Amino acid sequence: MRLVNTIREFLGFWSGFSGRGVGEMLEGWLGSYMAYYPEVLEKLVGCWGGLERLREAMAARMLPRLDQDIHWILEAWMQMLHVVGGVVGRAAERIGLEREPVTVVYYGPGCGAGWATTLLGEPALLLDTGMAAQLGWVSEERVGGLIAHELGHLRHMELRGEWEEFEEREGDPYFQLYSEGLAQAYEHVIMGKESWHMAYGEGWLASCVERRSALARLYLEKAEEGDVEEFYGAWLEAGGIKYAGYYLGHEFIKWLGGRVGGGLEEIARLSEEEVESLAKRFLREAGD
Repeated sequence: MRLVNTIREFLGFWSGFSGRGVGEMLEGWLGSYMAYYPEVLEKLVGCWGGLERLREAMAARMLPRLDQDIHWILEAWMQMLHVVGGVVGRAAERIGLEREPVTVVYYGPGCGAGWATTLLGEPALLLDTGMAAQLGWVSEERVGGLIAHELGHLRHMELRGEWEEFEEREGDPYFQLYSEGLAQAYEHVIMGKESWHMAYGEGWLASCVERRSALARLYLEKAEEGDVEEFYGAWLEAGGIKYAGYYLGHEFIKWLGGRVGGGLEEIARLSEEEVESLAKRFLREAGD
């Protein structure tokens, strides 16, 4: 595997700055850890829209919890290293993933526990142990599902022949519904079951099913306003349900299956115009 395991530098940073103030820890994170991985840091800066915003995110959400989360950070780290090879292998077999990504396991600012992207022009899978620890995604099943979901995004990018452009398209609420739904469908294929790695509590799926119509109406309303972050954000909720966009997106892909035909690969190649038109139609029908 093409694996970048940053644990040695991370442990060096943590042992040197544990117990210090957040400001000192932040400078240590940048200078004693991320300095070894400038390409990764550049991606993270881009994720947050600038270095200052990244610094704010680290200082507000991640570093104050580092010492109390360290056990779960390391647990997530070990699980990621344990399962990633097998999940990538299954993705190649079950969904036809052609290009093995560069996998980076690191501690970062919460751009997502998993991030399908590019690094130095290559497909990349970035796995943030700090975010996984905060979300409680530290079991083999959760971590495996997370990785499978991100590999689903990478397969979608392959099929469309889009990489950086794909991530830009996800800024559109309708394309994001489509993208996250397809990644979730691929997660289920790779894992061989409906794994729902982001399920929040035992009754999460049942709550989503029960409130499907209300969620569809709310999504359409928020999409027209141009902001659906509450459907996907780790610290947000839509209609009282966390991560509702992943469920709703999966419902959209199932709905498309009865109309597009040919399976997930054909669905993956829909044009932007088709995605927007069909997503609006789905949301209206689901909201009735």
